[in-house]
Amino acid sequence: MRLAIPIFGRRTLVRRVMLALLAAFCLVWVVLLAHEFIAETGSAELDRRVLRLGERLGTTLARASSDDEARAIVAATSNVVNDSYRDQGLPGVVMMQLYAADGSPLYLSPESGGALLRHAAQKLGDIQLNGQPFRLYQQRAGGRTLRMAVSIIDDGWILRRMGMDLAVNMLIALPLVLLPLWLVVRRGLRPLQQLSAQIVGKGVHDLEPLNARPDYEELKPLAAALDNLLAQLRSKIAREAGFVHDAAHELRTPMAVISAQAHALVLAPDVAQRVAAEQCLDQAIARASHLVQQLLEMALFERELEQGPPLEMLDAARLAQQAIADVAPAAMLRDIELSLDAPDALPHALDRHAFLSILHNLLHNAVRYIPDGGQVQVALQRSATANAMLILAVSDNGPGIPDAEQALVFERFYRCEGQTIPGSGLGLSIVRQAVTRLRGSVELSTSPTSGGCRFVIEIPA
Repeated sequence: MRLAIPIFGRRTLVRRVMLALLAAFCLVWVVLLAHEFIAETGSAELDRRVLRLGERLGTTLARASSDDEARAIVAATSNVVNDSYRDQGLPGVVMMQLYAADGSPLYLSPESGGALLRHAAQKLGDIQLNGQPFRLYQQRAGGRTLRMAVSIIDDGWILRRMGMDLAVNMLIALPLVLLPLWLVVRRGLRPLQQLSAQIVGKGVHDLEPLNARPDYEELKPLAAALDNLLAQLRSKIAREAGFVHDAAHELRTPMAVISAQAHALVLAPDVAQRVAAEQCLDQAIARASHLVQQLLEMALFERELEQGPPLEMLDAARLAQQAIADVAPAAMLRDIELSLDAPDALPHALDRHAFLSILHNLLHNAVRYIPDGGQVQVALQRSATANAMLILAVSDNGPGIPDAEQALVFERFYRCEGQTIPGSGLGLSIVRQAVTRLRGSVELSTSPTSGGCRFVIEIPA
């Protein structure tokens, strides 16, 4: 009882294997029973056994030299066959009768009860005696006639008898198979338990690889997957720690400016200095607010990349128009021309926030860094290839970015050398995350016509 509880009382792999084995044994029992039952109860099988017994007995009778000898042969055979029926518990009998050449009975087996078996037209046939079905066999041997009636046993009884006999054999074989298999499975699961203990034994902040080397090939992918997961966690925690460190460093400057300007505002001796301090304070607050907004935007995209919410069918041309309208006031202050080359409608599977974030950050960067009176061009089109990608291109005629730094500007808080215009260095990093959210790609190059920056974003259908 104590052994059965751990195996079958809980949901374990051992219990699952044992139950599967029991189910397999039951299935084998059913299949073998059906096969044996069909083979045993077929009329051809019964006829084969009756013919074999009758022909052997007939061959022996043909060599008998007298009626007495023939009678003794049939009597002995009848006793042996019926004793065998009784020993096996078969619900039937075999009636044997021997007739002389003139038709007079030489021997009637006790199972006949004095009833004579009538002459049959065929060697094998069916008869009814006392309401019971029999298979009648008739043969002439040595001038005498042998008649034999074999009981046709009920199929239900045969099925029950065969089922019980087969079940006994299966039950004898079951523990001989079950016990070795149980031992093998328990031993096979031991490396999993060791791997689990190794994981439990690690410290809270220990994300180093397990470096487990299981003996079984099936467990090696699991150990490799765990090490890969730990590596991803280490990388994620390192990125988050770096992000927090950089964010704190970047926020420290505007916070210091706000603190300094607040003191200057309080201590300003006249109205002019108070107004100047207020303007500097507003600029510092705006910069800090913009930086915080960008940090929140980056955190949002990272969470969406992990969760993967579904996209929706949106009009990319309409969203581009909206983004240009949002940036237009800032562009007008510096006499910068914004243009859009796009179809009237361009439906595509997009995330509204991600797509607008791409446009806003690219347009704001262009308006901030190109000279007064410059141009910013936005182009939208669908590729002619089979995958029907959405292609967004944003170009300007500004100073551009050196080739050596084009791969670096997408990193967090990176700013080009010699840059004097204030900024956080997060805009292009947000663009890259938003493009990843849309399963697309972004490429920065130098515009061949204006020499400025040219960003090309490809978003798959």
